[in-house]
Amino acid sequence: MQTPANRMYEPNPPGLKMMKSGKTLTILGGVFLIGGIVMLANADEMYYNSTTTNGNTTTEGDPKAALGILMVTGGVGMTIPGIILWSKGSKKYKAYQAEQSASFNIKGAGVALKYRF
Repeated sequence: MQTPANRMYEPNPPGLKMMKSGKTLTILGGVFLIGGIVMLANADEMYYNSTTTNGNTTTEGDPKAALGILMVTGGVGMTIPGIILWSKGSKKYKAYQAEQSASFNIKGAGVALKYRF
């Protein structure tokens, strides 16, 4: 049975952490991007301005527009690096898995079993 102390010293395969981080960034960025587009579509005004003077606050526009713009910007900022990390991590991880494989070859009168680690 593995304890947390034993698991701590096991190395992660190359590219696995990058692939998982990229997948998470891509999914969250997509959610923010779609949510921001929906917010912008439902906003009454496409701007928002809030001014405080001598304790009096004046607001103009719709706060949904401001939130929508922030969500779209954050979504694009998360999705693009996420796609890059996901694809690069996937390539590294697949190369590592191909290296770790076992192969069985039959050539003429000989038989060979090959395992890489």
